[in-house]
Amino acid sequence: MHVTCTIGDCNGIGLEVWAKAIQAGNRHRDLRHVRWSLIAHPRTVAEYAQACRLPLQVTADGIELESTRVSLIPCTTYAPIRWGYSDPLAARLAIEALELALRLVQQGNADGIVTLPIAKQVLHQLGWRYPGQTEFLAHPYPDRIPIMLFVAPSLRVALFTTHIPLRRVYSAVTSEALHSFVRHLQCGLAIDFGLERPRIALLGLNPHAGEGGVLGKEEESLQPALERLRNEGYSIDGPFAADAFFGRRRWKEYDVIIAMYHDQGLIPFKLLAQNKGVNVTLGLPFVRTSPDHGTAYDIAGKGLAKADSMRQALLLAAELVRRRHTQDMFPRKKLAAN
Repeated sequence: MHVTCTIGDCNGIGLEVWAKAIQAGNRHRDLRHVRWSLIAHPRTVAEYAQACRLPLQVTADGIELESTRVSLIPCTTYAPIRWGYSDPLAARLAIEALELALRLVQQGNADGIVTLPIAKQVLHQLGWRYPGQTEFLAHPYPDRIPIMLFVAPSLRVALFTTHIPLRRVYSAVTSEALHSFVRHLQCGLAIDFGLERPRIALLGLNPHAGEGGVLGKEEESLQPALERLRNEGYSIDGPFAADAFFGRRRWKEYDVIIAMYHDQGLIPFKLLAQNKGVNVTLGLPFVRTSPDHGTAYDIAGKGLAKADSMRQALLLAAELVRRRHTQDMFPRKKLAAN
């Protein structure tokens, strides 16, 4: 089983938390049974390690981190380290690493991808047209609906809308869209987490879940989808007023919570996850995880970054790859041409 990791933005904390997580994971058997690789430019990794004082050595064919050895898949783009700045070279390196990772899984030469954090603004300045890494990894599969799921011990939050401006959320919240989303969510949870009939909670879009239509009609417009889903056997409750739902700890009663927009789900998730949250993409033909934080430019290069979320991302990737292998859900590797 092979899981590859992308370098992300080399001027942030990504490589630091990755190295710390790999080092800590060497003592965890669930990481040892996976073959790990890092997609990066060797010189960039070496300079990062030296500047950040990481116990990491780059050799001709890999990375040595104390007693751990990780394969290195080289990129052609070299980006010098500039702590706290996402310059065009760092962005080009991040894009190339993502492209190589996607090629590996498409060819059946990797089972999963762990993406390190990127800075989106400079990528878009270079013409990168994807809202985020999730959308990039999903673009070759137009028949699939990728779902952004955030996972922590005893808590899962799925985002109904993801990287779109808040003003566009209202038009995206429709009965048909919700019906399709829940069906794909349950399918993804069954494949990757073994939840055949999860208990699902739906948060309302408006304050107080619309207050019976006084504060918004969107919740009422979702009722046809909810009735249809329940008639089809789905276990879904709501819409709930989001503040009371989390304030009264009702999230403990459910396997997954559907948040209607990005911050509605991620603010309580990050508070409750306590630096152990993982971003998982459901619905792809390969496993994808990521830490639930960004580049953290303000502490980049200082050796202060905590690797808890990164370590959980590696562990969960290994667990999901093992589960999919058990179910024989990966495409066979392509045979080399004669």
